[in-house]
Amino acid sequence: MGTLYEITNELETLYEMATDPDCDPQVLTDTIEGVMGELESKASSCVYVIKQLEMEQEKAKEVAREFTAKATIRENNLKRIKEAIMFTMDRLGLNELEAGDYKIKIQKNGGKEPLILDHPEEVPDNLTKVTIEPDKDKIREYLKDNSASWAHIEPRGRHISIK
Repeated sequence: MGTLYEITNELETLYEMATDPDCDPQVLTDTIEGVMGELESKASSCVYVIKQLEMEQEKAKEVAREFTAKATIRENNLKRIKEAIMFTMDRLGLNELEAGDYKIKIQKNGGKEPLILDHPEEVPDNLTKVTIEPDKDKIREYLKDNSASWAHIEPRGRHISIK
């Protein structure tokens, strides 16, 4: 049994036979049956592998969702515990605390101070920046009737559908 690529070559040969006026009809019929049977068998095997990979992909995504949920729970619990320790240390006026083999310290965060814009619409123009980006919908519409050296429309992609 040949590979899908070999079967494709055989189908091209079959086409040449079908367009040859001197080709024996029985030879053509036998060739069609052989190639198509092989193609169906190969395609069936490929579909089996595709279905198996799809199931494994879904299971992996499910496991990833479960681990992401566990990580989020742990992240939230870590934050709560740290906030509780900081709250207690603040109430007691402590900047350092001996905790067995560990030393807990309250430190200021690094980086820039947080900036909150209470009324962003009132910020003066000289303190703003403008971002310009292409409007892809308008460009598509423009290219329906015009050509441009700066853009073109690509054909849609294709995919396999298995039912």
